[in-house]
Amino acid sequence: MPIIRMVFLGLFTVGLFALGPMTPALAQEQCQSVDTSTEEVLPGVTLTWDSSFLCANAPDEGSYQFTVSVTNHAGSDEGVRIDDLSLVNATPKPRGQGPDATGTATGLPLELAPGETGSFVVSGDYELVETDEGKKANLHFIADGVGTTSGAPFELGINAHFRAPGVAAE
Repeated sequence: MPIIRMVFLGLFTVGLFALGPMTPALAQEQCQSVDTSTEEVLPGVTLTWDSSFLCANAPDEGSYQFTVSVTNHAGSDEGVRIDDLSLVNATPKPRGQGPDATGTATGLPLELAPGETGSFVVSGDYELVETDEGKKANLHFIADGVGTTSGAPFELGINAHFRAPGVAAE
């Protein structure tokens, strides 16, 4: 019995390798960073982060993913910790109805000492709305953080702009 079990496990393992790596499917829409912001978020603490993303040629609805890189400048007086991300608004709202969207972050909390750079991933689902300029959606996020020594709070604004094929990015 043990030999049969070992042969079965060996064949099962070989079968798994033949299938290739078992990784989850990538998000449908990979958004690209198009702008960064640099701000003194606390007295003596300056951060630079990816603050605007373009999701060009987006289907009418789907999933998305983008990576936000954050740098705590070397001359900052203290470290920071980014704890949470919230989707606070989705625009435009033609005829009073905004785009449906969700957003969550992985890789938080993110702690950065002065001079360090790190990142977290934002992902979710979206649906475009029809406007006079074409189908689009704008997702507005806030990342909440604190100084690691002072405990003082700060916020980072992050936007993702989804545009259907042929719709210009503003």
